[in-house]
Amino acid sequence: MKILIVEDENIIAKHLQFTLTGFGYNANDVATDYASAIELLKSNSYDLAILDINLNGYQTGIDVGEYIKENLDIPFLFLTSHEDMAIVNAALKTSPNAFLNKPFQKITVYTAVKLAFESFKEGNVLEEPDLSEPAVQTERDELDTTVIKDALFIKEKHMFTKIMLADLLYIRSDDNYLELHTTKKKYTIRETMKNMISQLPPNLFFRVHKSFIINLNAITAINYIHVMIDDIEIPITSDNRTELLSKIKTFS
Repeated sequence: MKILIVEDENIIAKHLQFTLTGFGYNANDVATDYASAIELLKSNSYDLAILDINLNGYQTGIDVGEYIKENLDIPFLFLTSHEDMAIVNAALKTSPNAFLNKPFQKITVYTAVKLAFESFKEGNVLEEPDLSEPAVQTERDELDTTVIKDALFIKEKHMFTKIMLADLLYIRSDDNYLELHTTKKKYTIRETMKNMISQLPPNLFFRVHKSFIINLNAITAINYIHVMIDDIEIPITSDNRTELLSKIKTFS
C-alpha cells in the first residue's frame, strides 16, 4: 500500500512516515503544501492520502481533500488537532474516510488507517453531524478495540491500553459493556460480544455462552454445565460443550 502524507511540520511528517513504514506501508512521499500535494497526486498512484487540515499557504488540506473527492478514487483521512466545530464540519463536507487526531500514537495511526481503508471499501464516509439534535452514540462510533499480533488494545479515555492475549482469562458481557478479566486486573469497556469474538484468534478463544468468552489455555476443569478457570465457574451450554471438547482435542 502506497500512502501520501500531506503535512507541513517536518517532525510530525517524519514521525508519521516511521510509524506507517513499521506497519509495512510505503510512505516515502511527503507534500508540505497544496501545490506539491496536487503535483504528487497527478504524477503518482496512491492507495491512501493522509492530509493535515492546516497547511502553509492559502489552500489547506481540506482543499486537497476536495481535489481527491472530485478527481481520484482513493480513500483519505484528515490529520488534525482542531476542536473548532466549524473547521471540522468544513472537513466533513469533503467526505473523508477517517480522522486522526494530534498528537497521535502508533495504535491510533493503525486504527485510523485501517478504518479509512475499510470504510472506503464498504462505501462509507463520515457525515456532517446534525447539531440541532443531541448526538446518539452507536456501538461503533469509533474503533475502541483492536487485536495486533499477540495483544488486544482497548481504548481508555484518549489512550490505548495493551493487554497480552495470554493474560486475558475470560470476557463477560454486561449489556453494552464487556468485562475483561486478566491475570492482574479487570477492565470494563464499551463493546459487543460479536465484535470482540470476531477479532480474537479462534484457536485461542471460544464463546461458551452468550455472555462469556474464554481463553482455552486458561481452562482448569470442565463438567456438564460449567467451565472452570481457577475457582471461577463459567456456564456452558450443551452444544457449546461438545464443540469446546472437540476444540480442546484438536488444540492438544
